[in-house]
Amino acid sequence: MIKAGIAGLGRWGQNLVSSVQGKSTSISFTAGAVRHPDKVADFASEQGLVLFDSLEAMLADADIDAVVLATPHSLHAEQMLAAVAAGKHIYSEKPFTLNKTTAEHTIAAANDARVQIVVGHNRRFHPAIGELRKRLADGVLGTLLHVEATESVPAGLMLPPGDWHLSRQEWPAAGMTPLGIHLIDGMVDLFGTVASVFCNSVNRAVQADVDDTSSALLQFDSGMTGYICTMVAARPDLRFAVHGTDAAIVISQRSYNHLDVLPFKGEPEVIRFDPYDLESDALCAELEAFADAIEGRAPYPIPHDQIIHAVAVLEAIIKSAQTKLPVEVG
Repeated sequence: MIKAGIAGLGRWGQNLVSSVQGKSTSISFTAGAVRHPDKVADFASEQGLVLFDSLEAMLADADIDAVVLATPHSLHAEQMLAAVAAGKHIYSEKPFTLNKTTAEHTIAAANDARVQIVVGHNRRFHPAIGELRKRLADGVLGTLLHVEATESVPAGLMLPPGDWHLSRQEWPAAGMTPLGIHLIDGMVDLFGTVASVFCNSVNRAVQADVDDTSSALLQFDSGMTGYICTMVAARPDLRFAVHGTDAAIVISQRSYNHLDVLPFKGEPEVIRFDPYDLESDALCAELEAFADAIEGRAPYPIPHDQIIHAVAVLEAIIKSAQTKLPVEVG
């Protein structure tokens, strides 16, 4: 059983703990690091967590094998390097880092220290993505032409003033760090490397110095094209669609539980995955995959080169949003 400590016990950090605590036979949480332990004392007591007021204190004093980061994006690189120095295995929530250079440096440091370092992309573990991957491998879509994804949430209208998310450092290019990075990761996983991007990002409704609507065009090295739109001031929604010469496949709910295969000829195929839950089932699956990697049972299913490339694509989208120019992916 891997004993983990978690840094950050906001909503998502609590979801991560709850997904495995008392349920998994391969990983559990024994400690937590938060700036204000009193605010999460009840949750920590319920889950059997010893609380520390900093990551440094937890790394120094807690009897843990691994660290899980559910902290602001801009802190990830520094915190991962601190965990590497302490000899702890690392799971970081997305985005892994905000630029390619720090992603490469952090992964190299972890490899040198012989500790596992992974990123949390819960959607990779949803059976809909497995089904889509299988259909692509079977060639049912014919020649791949285009992939498009639009995702929206109303978070920008609901977060209180001063929340760490409402910062251009943490939320550059509207929802590209909370939402778009998932879509980028899915596209890199399924369709390979991206050569260039062009992004337009604007503020229409959120009363903070962040954009709320971003649209990015992608050119893949394979020749196919892509499109990503994220909005943080609209009703919750998602559409992830792949178009080929013979068929299209569409995932049409934020839960990922609705997948439709739409052939050029013939009847549509409707597939439902209810009640698979991205905020519990998928989190448990990815944390157990992390434990399997630590114990040497199986490699983590997101390889380091894909982690780095997804960050590079995100970095290029952010740069394009700032400059209003096309940007080649480094």
